[in-house]
Amino acid sequence: MRALMTTSVLAASLLLAGAASAQSSIRPGQTVQGNFTSKDARMDDGSHYRCYTMQTNADEAYTVTLSSSDFDTYLSAGPGADCDDTTVSNDDGPDMGTDSQVRFMSNGGLWVIKANTLSEGETGRYQLRVSSGERVRPTTQVLPISVGESRQGRLEFSDRRADDGSYYDCYSLQIARSGSTAIRLDSGDFDAYLALYQGPQCDGDSISSDDDSGGGTSAQIVETLRPGTYSIRANTLGSDETGDYTLTVTSRR
Repeated sequence: MRALMTTSVLAASLLLAGAASAQSSIRPGQTVQGNFTSKDARMDDGSHYRCYTMQTNADEAYTVTLSSSDFDTYLSAGPGADCDDTTVSNDDGPDMGTDSQVRFMSNGGLWVIKANTLSEGETGRYQLRVSSGERVRPTTQVLPISVGESRQGRLEFSDRRADDGSYYDCYSLQIARSGSTAIRLDSGDFDAYLALYQGPQCDGDSISSDDDSGGGTSAQIVETLRPGTYSIRANTLGSDETGDYTLTVTSRR
C-alpha cells in the first residue's frame, strides 16, 4: 500500500511538472498576462520560466518585452520550438530597469520565447508583449573606406544578412600600392568577425577571414595586397547580434 502511494505521488508530481513546463502560444501583436508560482518549471539555477511559441514571417523584425513589478525579468528567444535553444537574450533592456527586451529578425517559421525570472525562487505577475512584424528590406549599399581611415558603424536589421543569420556591412577598399595592410574590427556590443574579398561586393570566396586575432572579441586581418579593388565584410560572429563597431584600415609598409 505504501509503495502504491509513493508511485501515485511520483506520477502526480511528474504530471504537474509536465504541465508547468508545457509551452503556450503567442501571436505577433499580442500581449499575455502571466503569474509565476512555485509550481512553475525551473532552470538549473532555480529560476522559474515559461515557454511560448510564435509563428513568424520571413524578413520581418519582432520586438518582445517582458515586464514585471514583482521580480527582475530575463528574456530569451530563438528559431524553432526548443526552449533550451535560444539565440538572443536580455536581462534589463535599453533603459528599462528590471524589464527585459529582445529584438530579432526572422527567416520565417516558428520561434520560441522564454520568459524567465532572473533569480532563484522569484515569483509574481508579469506581462509578455510581442510587436507586430515589421517588414525589413536589407540594404545593398557598399560603403567606402580608405587606408589610414577609421569608420564608425552599427549593425542592425536593415543590414545585409549572411547565410548563418549574422548581420554585416560591406566596405569597398582601393589599394594603390602593394604592401601589408591591417584591417581591424572592434565592438563592445558583439563578437566581431572580419572577411576580406577580391572585388567590391563582399561575395565569392574570401581571401582571408578572422574572429579574434585582434584580442578579446576584436577581429583583425593582416594581408599583403596588390593594387586593385577589395571589399571588407564587417560582421557579427553570432546570429541575430546587433550593435556599434569601429572598422580601421592601416598600412604596415
